[in-house]
Amino acid sequence: MTSAADKRPRLLQFGVFEVDLQQGELRKNGYKVGLQDLPFQFLAALLERPGEVVTRDELARKLWSGALVDFDSGLNTAARKLRGALDDDAGTPRYVETLPRRGYRFIAPVQVRDVNSGEVPPVSVVKVETPRPPASWRKWQYLGLLAVTAILILIPIYRLSLPSRLPRVLNVVQLTQNGRVEIANGVVSDGSRVYFAERSGGHWWLAQVSVHGGASQPLPLTKPLDRPDILDISPDRSSLLVAAQSGIEEDAPLWVVPTLGGTPRRIGDISGHQGAWSRDGARIVFGRGAALFQVASDGADLRKLVDTPGLAVCIRWAPALRPDVLRFSVVNADLRARDLWEVSANGANLHPLLPKWMPPAKFPDGEDSGTWLGGGKFFVFRSARGPATNIWAMHGDRGLWGAGSHPVQIYSTPQQLMWLAPAPDGKRIFFAGGQERRELVRYDKRRGQFLPFLAGVPARWVSFSSDGQWVVYTTAPQEILWRSRTDGSDAVQLTLATISAYQPRWSPDGKHIAFSGAPIGQNSRVYVIPAAGGAPDVVQPASLRYRDGDASWSPDGNSLVFGRSLPDGVAGQQGLYVLDWKTRTGKFLPGSEGLSRAAWSPDRRYLAATGQGGAQIQLLDLTTGQWTPLAAGSGLGVPFWSGDSRYVYYQEVLGGPEQPIFRVQVHTRKTEKMMGASQIPQSNLSGYVMTGMAPGDEPIATLLRSNSDIYALDLDLP
Repeated sequence: MTSAADKRPRLLQFGVFEVDLQQGELRKNGYKVGLQDLPFQFLAALLERPGEVVTRDELARKLWSGALVDFDSGLNTAARKLRGALDDDAGTPRYVETLPRRGYRFIAPVQVRDVNSGEVPPVSVVKVETPRPPASWRKWQYLGLLAVTAILILIPIYRLSLPSRLPRVLNVVQLTQNGRVEIANGVVSDGSRVYFAERSGGHWWLAQVSVHGGASQPLPLTKPLDRPDILDISPDRSSLLVAAQSGIEEDAPLWVVPTLGGTPRRIGDISGHQGAWSRDGARIVFGRGAALFQVASDGADLRKLVDTPGLAVCIRWAPALRPDVLRFSVVNADLRARDLWEVSANGANLHPLLPKWMPPAKFPDGEDSGTWLGGGKFFVFRSARGPATNIWAMHGDRGLWGAGSHPVQIYSTPQQLMWLAPAPDGKRIFFAGGQERRELVRYDKRRGQFLPFLAGVPARWVSFSSDGQWVVYTTAPQEILWRSRTDGSDAVQLTLATISAYQPRWSPDGKHIAFSGAPIGQNSRVYVIPAAGGAPDVVQPASLRYRDGDASWSPDGNSLVFGRSLPDGVAGQQGLYVLDWKTRTGKFLPGSEGLSRAAWSPDRRYLAATGQGGAQIQLLDLTTGQWTPLAAGSGLGVPFWSGDSRYVYYQEVLGGPEQPIFRVQVHTRKTEKMMGASQIPQSNLSGYVMTGMAPGDEPIATLLRSNSDIYALDLDLP
């Protein structure tokens, strides 16, 4: 039986638009938009399943019910008219995304609310004679009436005390023009300057720019910090809270850095990945592992506050107008998307901030970068869903029965943006934004330069077939696996967007491709797929909490070596495993604890692997079973063997702006620099990474261009 609530009219809201399903109307800012019935039904079908792909066949059945019409032409026309009504664009969609030959998907956040019909049912009045209650009962009736009256008076007063409207974006201003801001490494402001990190290749530094814009300047420090990540600014605006480290570990030493420059100070021996100062500056709450900790600003009195459902990031302490609470985002342990959480400053009452606000996002999307405006009157946060990044605002006080707790979208962009940093007066929000672009290059020995390879393909990892005629690669940012000839022709897509593919390796017989794959919401596994195409096959099902990857074939094609990592608290051996391809049985490789990214030498005698958090390349002699150090550096990448098994090539990714590529001779341990960023005849590079080896020992690299800068949103703050 359908309840009366189920029959109530419904409005679907997204951006400045709303859809009245009962009236069959599309409205923009409250005004009706002319839209024919077929495009409207097209929109209604997509809104039934926001964020999901609705196939062309499903749309055809729903819109035409089996009638004999030209479905393709009709769908294309309906989609074009709908985009016209929504001021949308097929190339850079904000609302309706086209998936060629598959269907369509509605990509903007959608809110649903019921509409009061305004009808009042008739009331029948029947006079009933009842005995007069005793005086004591009448007393309680009067008190009850007074209580109800007080509540009815106080609720409107309380609601009127809330801000009548939310902040509104007036203008967007670009403050820097150099394109080298590191988007993921934090942004804060003291009101006169904006602080952030810049990058050139494998070198990072702290920088600053005026809130009015101009040329960025390095922050003058007596001690440079490795890979600085700005976490917060002190309440008196005199210091930055910074995490900085040379390795690739999740948690890094925490530092206090003066905003005017000078000498950074370690906070005791504290390490973490995110943090925030208390309102009085006396304490710091920081994330380490899957927990929140508190420590005095001088590093004393360390104590654990609360365990969290995953990594706590984007931590912010509430301003004075709010209760003593913390808000942050959680990167869930099972690799679901980020979501917003709240907890009391003493570690009590941990709970999601907006449960069931929107359908669960897919990793790595979600909500984060939350911060307060107007002394706590408003709360804004970033939400990334598919190709769009949005900023949402809500009242800072959730209020009685959730009053004022519903977020409203105030800004949307196809750019990647991170770290919402309010100005002290709350009338501006600063952020780092940009678009990442990738392309491949191949080292040409004759010219001594890196030259374009597979032009126009935004690829990352590359592997060549044994005959050198074919390549397999992954494309960014969807991480989809493709196969093509070396000139890019005859390209075939091998995997779907439902699984992120990394580091493919072609089998010696050319029939199979091994790769690391992470299905949406799951940890990575090692997969093998036929080179001609087909369904990917997990080579060794394991606990869902293991992370397997970085597979490499033995030269005879009978075995695979891969790495396994384990989250904290999960039992098992972490390191390298060798898998028999025929029996699918794997064995732990003794002495490989903490190693990853293994590669088999072509002559079958050695394994090379990365260890010590990217600080070393280790060599295993398979005839003796002995591991020995082969090379050392900072942020060492995947090792690649020369065709004659005499050399191992590797890149020092954190080796300064040059990010050099070396080779080391196996027998003599002699190391020589082979090439670097200066041999890439192109400008405006954020960095590059060696991702493959072509026949003839010619490295393949993926170039990264982020075109990232600091922006400001001017706000109308009620």
